[in-house]
Amino acid sequence: MSLNPSRPSSSELVELHVFYVPEGSWNYKLNTISIEVVNKFISAGFIRVSPQLTLQALRLRLGEFLGEDAVAEKFLFLKCIGNNLAVVKEKQESELKLKSFAPPYVCNMIFNLY
Repeated sequence: MSLNPSRPSSSELVELHVFYVPEGSWNYKLNTISIEVVNKFISAGFIRVSPQLTLQALRLRLGEFLGEDAVAEKFLFLKCIGNNLAVVKEKQESELKLKSFAPPYVCNMIFNLY
């Protein structure tokens, strides 16, 4: 149980892996990234968040988790579709919760293109 009532306990949080994606990995024609190039991604670390938070809410709070230098507009949420990772559309960000981006759904990820 958390000592701070406004903060959830650790057992109530999920860890999400955040990655930097090398610019050459992106297929602009299909607006996807092949799963085959995942090994080229660079880890930015893990963030611990409530699984009930929406992607949109996380985008608004990215600076809290990744430092004030993080530019929320540069981050993309990607989900598995076949053998590719596709961008989650802006409308979907308000509907999808972070629990779908946590294990066992590890194919869905958060990325920053650089």
